[in-house]
Amino acid sequence: MNKIHYRKVAGAFAALIFSTVLLAGCSYTAMPKDVPRITGYDELSLKNISVIVINVEENALTEEILTDEGEASGFQANRQRWSKKLVESLAAELARRGASVRSKAPVSLRIALPTITMLQTSTLYQFKVTVLVVSSTGWSKKYEGIAGGDINSVWSVTDAAAQWSGQALAETIKAMMGDSGFLAALGK
Repeated sequence: MNKIHYRKVAGAFAALIFSTVLLAGCSYTAMPKDVPRITGYDELSLKNISVIVINVEENALTEEILTDEGEASGFQANRQRWSKKLVESLAAELARRGASVRSKAPVSLRIALPTITMLQTSTLYQFKVTVLVVSSTGWSKKYEGIAGGDINSVWSVTDAAAQWSGQALAETIKAMMGDSGFLAALGK
C-alpha cells in the first residue's frame, strides 16, 4: 500500500515541479535525437526508384513551440534542424526499401516543416508536426505526426522531448509510406 501511495505522491510532485519550472519562464529546447526505424512496410519494394530528399525549411531560428491554443509551451525548437533530421531519416527509410537515394536523381522530394505545436493536458504532453512534401513531378501534400507521453513518468524533460519529437517525425514518415499519392510521386 505504501508503494502505491509513494508512486502517486512522486508522480504528482514531479508534475508540480515540471509545471512550476515551465511557468517560471524556463524553457527546454526540443531536438529529436533519434527517429525510430519504421516498421510495417518491409514488403514495400522501391527498387528502380531514384530520388533525392532535400531539406528546404528556411527558418533556422530557435523559437517557442506554441500549444494548439497558441500559448507558450515551455519548449523551443529549430524547425530547420528538425527538418534536416526528418530528411535524413526519410532518405534512410527509402534506401532501406531499395530506392537509390542520390544527388542526381530524376525525382526530388522537397521537405519543409511549417509547424510544430505542443498538445498538453495536465499529464499528457505531445509534439505535433506538420510536414510539407513537394515533388519535382508537381505533386504536394501535408502530413502530420503526433507523439508524446505521460509527463508523470519522465525524470528528464530534455530526454523525453528528444524521444517524443523523434517519434513524431517517425509518424510522418509512416503516413508517407502508407500513402499511395506519395508512392506515385516517387514513380512507384
